Amino acid sequence: MFIILPNLDPWVNQNEDITTNTINNFENHLLSIKTERQNMIHPNSHPTYNERQQKIIEMLDWALEKYKAVPNMKKINQQVILNNIIEELGKKREVAITKKQKAILKDEMLKYSEEEDTID
Repeated sequence: MFIILPNLDPWVNQNEDITTNTINNFENHLLSIKTERQNMIHPNSHPTYNERQQKIIEMLDWALEKYKAVPNMKKINQQVILNNIIEELGKKREVAITKKQKAILKDEMLKYSEEEDTID
């Protein structure tokens, strides 16, 4: 008996495209703010003002680095989830094999006990 599962590839790919577009939009937004802040730094401006703009740029760079790390973490998490699923399936397979072997042994014991009854 075969179970036919629906093809989920188009749905999965669609979600990846949405996620990629969201990431690209956010990165583009952060980069545009960074460019604006870089343009605000002038040699004739007050040092505190330039320092503040520089701190904002550093925070934007940090946010970009952390945000870029998220998709990699999602991939890692997906791999961990898949590994856990495979491990659980392996355990269930071992349990099923053990139950099948016990059932076969039980059937053989019943078969031999019936043979003994016939001989007696």
